[in-house]
Amino acid sequence: MRPSIDIDYKHSRAIVQEVGERLRSILREEQELPKPIRALMARLREQEEMES
Repeated sequence: MRPSIDIDYKHSRAIVQEVGERLRSILREEQELPKPIRALMARLREQEEMES
């Protein structure tokens, strides 16, 4: 079993933002996303707005 790694809030947010940016750039290339993915993206946007 691998040991857990503790990441502070600042680094955790940086990782989340980078993953989000990469997903956005990939998903922008798609013309029509499946309905479940669109729903998840909308939920993610709502959560990001609540945290800001």
